[in-house]
Amino acid sequence: MDMYLHVRVVFAMIVGLGVTHLLRGIARIVEHPGKNKAYWVHLVWVFFLFLYLIHFWWWEFRLESVPQWTFPLYLFVAVYAVLLYLLCAPLFPEQMGDYDRFDSYFDSRRKWMFAALAALFAVDVLDTVIKGTA
Repeated sequence: MDMYLHVRVVFAMIVGLGVTHLLRGIARIVEHPGKNKAYWVHLVWVFFLFLYLIHFWWWEFRLESVPQWTFPLYLFVAVYAVLLYLLCAPLFPEQMGDYDRFDSYFDSRRKWMFAALAALFAVDVLDTVIKGTA
């Protein structure tokens, strides 16, 4: 079996979880608009991460050109996908707790979100180096 096929399946599952989480959250807003009030900044983050996940899936195909897969490289791609999912998870929490609106919840998590986004961009630079300049 081709090693890249195995790698692609693993990160496809993780990316699929992220997309599912975002779509399920949007569906909950549509189903119950009065329960948790939508917040435009929150929705922009959802849209951004949805596009990023789709972009990740599209451009990771370039990893097919990697001549030899090693466990550290495999781990790197898996961590990249997990980091993407971890950015999706707090956008639609299972429990809002003391928050009745997404704006107050989102504002309370903004430091974590921006730190994770900075880490994501750093990982993306490494990913670009791995794929090569061509």
